[in-house]
Amino acid sequence: MHQQKVALAGAAHMELVSGVVQLRPEDAMFDAMLRGWRAQQKSRGLKDETIEPRMRLVRRFLEFANEYP
Repeated sequence: MHQQKVALAGAAHMELVSGVVQLRPEDAMFDAMLRGWRAQQKSRGLKDETIEPRMRLVRRFLEFANEYP
């Protein structure tokens, strides 16, 4: 049985291009995760004034921890 992909805001298949080899896969995955999270928040009607500080916080944590989640 073939499952159909649903086009939900922030879904992974909408953020990453199939068949493309990333030079830095960890960076690409992290950026795709953040884009997806942003899309999910926008789809819930949140404003940029709410989303931007959250995005900065996650990026600062990555910089502090020097490790990907």
